Amino acid sequence: MVSLRLLATLGALLGVVYEPAFAAEPGSPACKRELVATQKKMQESLALLDSVQNAPAPRKCEAYSRHLTLAGEIRESFARCKPADVRSESVRDADDVIDATRDAYIKWCPPRPGMIRVRMTEVTHIMRDQLPKPLAAAHHCGEGPMTTFNERFDLGRLVVLGCPGNPNPTAEEAATRNIRPELLKKEQAYVYVTRDMDGDDPRRLRFPILAADGRETMIDQLLAERILPGDKRDEILAFWEPASDGVCRIRAMWRVTDAKANLVLWQEATDCSGHTEFKTVLDRR
Repeated sequence: MVSLRLLATLGALLGVVYEPAFAAEPGSPACKRELVATQKKMQESLALLDSVQNAPAPRKCEAYSRHLTLAGEIRESFARCKPADVRSESVRDADDVIDATRDAYIKWCPPRPGMIRVRMTEVTHIMRDQLPKPLAAAHHCGEGPMTTFNERFDLGRLVVLGCPGNPNPTAEEAATRNIRPELLKKEQAYVYVTRDMDGDDPRRLRFPILAADGRETMIDQLLAERILPGDKRDEILAFWEPASDGVCRIRAMWRVTDAKANLVLWQEATDCSGHTEFKTVLDRR
């Protein structure tokens, strides 16, 4: 049944590509060529899924793996080249296909004996001259090596780029960030939402937090090593040791809409010596 759902979703996507001549078109010849190539990839994906509907698991696994690669490329093309008025729907449809394919892969392709399947965020270190031009123009804090990851996110990509820490943070700076001073010496990070993996249209996020005195305030950076994509496509998670007295760790969640991060969950732990238990202070989910 999952394969049929994938076929139906891909069929809907294929209909998006076959637009009448008078529909809005991307502005560049390169994007027009890319969408023609994308149409061929979609046809290949349809054929792959159709060919393994009744096939044994090993063949399904090969097809789903190839399909995930193609679906990711299709999503990138939509994000980069679709006109603004249809981009959101096209990208979200592609995300639905990717998520459904992963569900199918988990169902039919269990890990080898002795192995477990985990969700991973690929974190790398790059130099400034390796940044895509749009991000290089927006990111101005050091030459690297900087921590980075680039993950699929709602309607685009979530990009984290590191910045050097402050070797001599003040107590005031720590209180403003509600973070222990020694953590400000470590690499910090700006977080961007971009349209695609090339870093087009980068928009830097600001994050509401609860300050040490409990009031809500805004910060521009998070601790680089403590940022994660959430379970949903529009969520960002972070955790750190705060400046607040009597609290040993904070866990926060934001949901992002129109490049604006909204604080939806704030949890605090008072004992981190063993199994850390969090108390919910704010929940707007």
